[in-house]
Amino acid sequence: MVKPDIYSLAKAGFSKEEIHKIAECKDIGRQIQMLRKCRYKLLDEIHGKQQSLDQIDYMISKMKECR
Repeated sequence: MVKPDIYSLAKAGFSKEEIHKIAECKDIGRQIQMLRKCRYKLLDEIHGKQQSLDQIDYMISKMKECR
């Protein structure tokens, strides 16, 4: 059985509780499911940040046009 790398999980932004839950789980299928759930959550956050960046870029573009 491959144990999840605690350091990598912490570096990826997992909370202590999430790390403990994943590390203590003996079912690798369930571990993968937990990791995927966190991955999707992170991806949603990235998409949200991308939308914010797009809005800022749009504002900058419009402001440049007014110069």
